Amino acid sequence: MIVSYHVTHVSAGGVAGLNEVITALEKNAEGRISECGKVQEYLIVRTCNRFEAYTATDDGDSVKAMFEGLTRDFIPAGDGEVSFILDDYSSVKHLFRVICGLESLIVGEDQIQHQIRDSYIKSRADGHIGKRLSFLFDHALTVGKRVRSETSLNKGAVSVGSAAVELAERRLGSLEGRTVAIFGAGDMAAVIAKNLAGKGPDAVFVSNRTFQNATILAEQLNGTAVTWDRMDETLENSDLVLVATSAPHPVVHVDNAVRAMEFRKDRPLLMIDVSVPRNIEPEVGNVPNVSLETMDSLQNIAMENVARRTAEIKDAEHIIREELAKIEKEMSESEANAIIRDLSLKFTSIKDRELSMARTRLKSADPESVIEDLTRSLVNNLTSELYMNMRKASREGDWETCAAVRRLFGLEDR
Repeated sequence: MIVSYHVTHVSAGGVAGLNEVITALEKNAEGRISECGKVQEYLIVRTCNRFEAYTATDDGDSVKAMFEGLTRDFIPAGDGEVSFILDDYSSVKHLFRVICGLESLIVGEDQIQHQIRDSYIKSRADGHIGKRLSFLFDHALTVGKRVRSETSLNKGAVSVGSAAVELAERRLGSLEGRTVAIFGAGDMAAVIAKNLAGKGPDAVFVSNRTFQNATILAEQLNGTAVTWDRMDETLENSDLVLVATSAPHPVVHVDNAVRAMEFRKDRPLLMIDVSVPRNIEPEVGNVPNVSLETMDSLQNIAMENVARRTAEIKDAEHIIREELAKIEKEMSESEANAIIRDLSLKFTSIKDRELSMARTRLKSADPESVIEDLTRSLVNNLTSELYMNMRKASREGDWETCAAVRRLFGLEDR
């Protein structure tokens, strides 16, 4: 059985709702899952707008109870259910929609497939993945690949990074001649950098706690890497600041903004925080001439993106339905396939043994006699256990087994 646990920007009522819970779940969820004796396999997916855990188990009720405890202990009580639990078909369908970008804030975004693949590779390397989740996530990656190759869902600007740059242009107008600063040098910062290409900023500063990472990203932008301790100076000299770090707490504080604005006179500063949890203190938006935008500010752009992609969304959903039908058929046939595999191994072993004996006898015995003995021996070996178990079932009144044998061997009309 597959049981999955989800906290997303949708269930949390917006990305802001994730700020309070993502850090707590990151710290505590894996420990709870790994300590649950009923979880046999698990994989955790963490992105900028979701925290999800997929498990394989033979005791779904116990795993669901564990997840319910996770919610009680680490998600503050509110008006609605921030988390939700799915199982089997619902879990598979949700995963397929997620990997295609249909459940993302920016529908069709590309990063999610890479993030799920990386989570899968890590969990497998850590020994948390077995046959059932491998089967599920291999199929999910296939679905994601089909949607991206057979539809136009991910064409154009479809990422949080691209939406952040689009939001900046809406607020500032053209970025040409502007000074832009990026705080962070991870995947999200790299996507932002990619979407700044061709926008014509006069200067781009990149700052990160690990200066070497800032240097690498700055080189890609023909920009300048600055050390983290020069944050106030960087803010002072920038028109646009984009913050995308993986820190679990604010890294830009109101004091930083106040000090920076002292030297800017009346020149406005736009700051966009695309980190979850937030990396800019909310009070920064109260500093005169500072405008602060967050992930929730991207909602209008996200809604416009959905409206533009109605046809592509339908195409993607059609592919998902096809793949769900395939995986449902494979899962329903999985027990039969396992039996067929075991039977094939057993029959092949019998065949190899009898054939070896026949070849030895051919050196001195009549070939016709050897062939006759070989075929008789094969039939006896292949049917002896079947006949023995049928007689036992008949003696015990197990008519279902006898009827099943008739069906399996096509003897119902005889």
